[in-house]
Amino acid sequence: MKRLELIIIVLMAFGAVAQPRDLTPNKKKQAFGTRDFRNLNMYGLQVQIGPTYTLTRLKNKAYETTVPGETYTHDPSGLVGFFAEVGMAHFPKKRSKLSLWLKTVLVSYYDWGLGYKHVGGKEVTTIERPAGLPIVSEEGKFYNGFVYGRFSLHKNIHIGKTFFLDNGLGINIDYKLVHGNSAYLGEVVPGQRSFHNPLIAQLHYSLGFGFKLKRGSYLIPGIRAPILGYQGVSPELIAGNGKGPSSKTHIGNPAFQWFSSKYWPIYPHIKFIYMFEKRAKGCPPVELNDQDKNTQRGR
Repeated sequence: MKRLELIIIVLMAFGAVAQPRDLTPNKKKQAFGTRDFRNLNMYGLQVQIGPTYTLTRLKNKAYETTVPGETYTHDPSGLVGFFAEVGMAHFPKKRSKLSLWLKTVLVSYYDWGLGYKHVGGKEVTTIERPAGLPIVSEEGKFYNGFVYGRFSLHKNIHIGKTFFLDNGLGINIDYKLVHGNSAYLGEVVPGQRSFHNPLIAQLHYSLGFGFKLKRGSYLIPGIRAPILGYQGVSPELIAGNGKGPSSKTHIGNPAFQWFSSKYWPIYPHIKFIYMFEKRAKGCPPVELNDQDKNTQRGR
């Protein structure tokens, strides 16, 4: 019987040592590990960084030239770039009436950021000529640089106390500062090229898998992509390098126009959120043990 009692005591002691760290402040007198008593604000820093890539159409169409038996195709593909942004994340203090009526949290947090992104792509044009004539293949590459502003609303779906799915919906406005190459390498290709204007506006969606590093600090790997877009497109004639028709506005397709193709950008990223600590006014309260409490009662 004594051996059984000893085994139980040892197991209970081991279980106490094996308890995970408690980073959430609570009113319990006994807790295992370190408790986080910081008084945090409902807002903080958010930083994102990651690569960029452009997706293109899966199937290319062949076009006929004015030469009998001669056709050409434009074959676009993406290039890897980069982006970085810094901004703020805000957690609402109160739920809206609609959220209370639906008995669910509609907006877990919202964030915004200012950043720079370098987005590129390339296009290969192949000219197939009548029998006996060589096939000509030409290529054009570009990288455009944008400064941008972004605002997003986020809804989190929690998986336990540490992990969550992060769904975001928002808008971004981009302005092209770095104008990429608009000419092909080699001879002039048939057809007509078009290029988007500097200003682009998009509605985007993001999906991430986040986890809590500690109370008030979160790391969220994910991906963001535009789902609707606004852009102006200016055609440019090849012959004589003259200007073509006036700029046209395109609403709907989030892919942007360059050369003779469209490029749909995606942004894999890692986002870090750090909530700011409130500044203490005066001396912070301290925890009192039982002896101190008995002493204080007489004062």
